Amino acid sequence: MKRISTYPDREIPLPTEAELEVLGVIWEQGRGTVGSVHFVLNEQRARGYTTVLKLMQIMLAKGLLSRLDKERTHFYLPIVTEAETRAAYVLEISARLFSGSLFALASFALGMTPADEDVDEIRAAIDAHDRPAGRQ
Repeated sequence: MKRISTYPDREIPLPTEAELEVLGVIWEQGRGTVGSVHFVLNEQRARGYTTVLKLMQIMLAKGLLSRLDKERTHFYLPIVTEAETRAAYVLEISARLFSGSLFALASFALGMTPADEDVDEIRAAIDAHDRPAGRQ
């Protein structure tokens, strides 16, 4: 499936579900080897070592990861942050389903009967956004 959105100012495709799982491990660890990522992912679902290796090589080629070769160990580091990835996906969903309107996306999400604590957090975020810089 061809992804239509990329990260702002970069020619990097959005990660697939499997790539998001790998990125999640690496974001949490800061960096990772194929072995360390494989170990964590296998706690969730069994995967072959070579499957994880190939996936990480593909992510390297796509520009989602970089690799640091230290002696005989290959450390993989994320090129994209978790926040950038979330923003890129929100923009893609907004573009595909809501004609690019974040308001329409937010209105739809609020219409899904959010939990009370979610509503409180949304209100707090809006209040913080509306407050002039420097005021608490």
